[in-house]
Amino acid sequence: MFFLWLAIILGLSLARGWTMTSMKHSSLLALHGSMALIGLTLGIVHGFAQLAPADKTVHLIDVVVPFTNAVDPFGIGVGVIALEIMTALAISMTMQKLMGFHRWRALHSLAYAAYTLATGHILISGSETGGPVITVIVLIPWLIMVGLWMTGTASKEDKEGMADKFTTRLRGKLTTVQVDPIVCARFGFCEQEAPEVFQLRGDGQLAYQTVVADNQVDAAVAAVRACPARAISIEMGTSASVGMSGLRAAMQEQAAAPAPQTNGNYPTNEFSRIRTNGRR
Repeated sequence: MFFLWLAIILGLSLARGWTMTSMKHSSLLALHGSMALIGLTLGIVHGFAQLAPADKTVHLIDVVVPFTNAVDPFGIGVGVIALEIMTALAISMTMQKLMGFHRWRALHSLAYAAYTLATGHILISGSETGGPVITVIVLIPWLIMVGLWMTGTASKEDKEGMADKFTTRLRGKLTTVQVDPIVCARFGFCEQEAPEVFQLRGDGQLAYQTVVADNQVDAAVAAVRACPARAISIEMGTSASVGMSGLRAAMQEQAAAPAPQTNGNYPTNEFSRIRTNGRR
């Protein structure tokens, strides 16, 4: 349970951008995946280990189909559902591009429900639970997760509001887009959000329009928010670069000089092709 809890906390940090200034996104993502994989593996081992006792109160069907156990149908049932949800989430990691960012993220939010069910499984079926001390110890991580999720939800709403204000400020002006080729993972979520700005080519390289017209700003900002690698930034003339971690700072800046005109070419994502203020 500890590894699953830690994976969820790291996932919240990734989704909310809490540690973007103190830890590399790729490192945090790798740690999140490792903790989730360890927790899932231990959960599967725990489930099938229940088949080992000689009294055979748990059968194979009980660890596959929920609520079929004759002795403890509800307690074991919620544990089976939690394990199956986490297995589905692990499989979905290999289908991110196929599912699309928003559908994949909506599915991934089931991790909170899975952890809640796993907590209920421990409290109902755990052999060492029942006393107030153990109950509190089990509930504290769950309460921390719920508290952080609620805090993150409020922060997300604030970010949505900031993004809308930011888009309004940019509307009617030209905006430049930059992609970090080292960070970019080529998931293609940006192309789904702004196909007129970003194009994932057949050779796996990302082509993008360096200057975004005013009618494409909404889609470009949505692409910045959707990028799981945080590789995209938006730059307004001589102002500071605007990414997921820079929306607040950008809103506080003075209006920058208009960005230069462009011929609308789509350079590949190499630093040598990035244009700032009309120059390479």
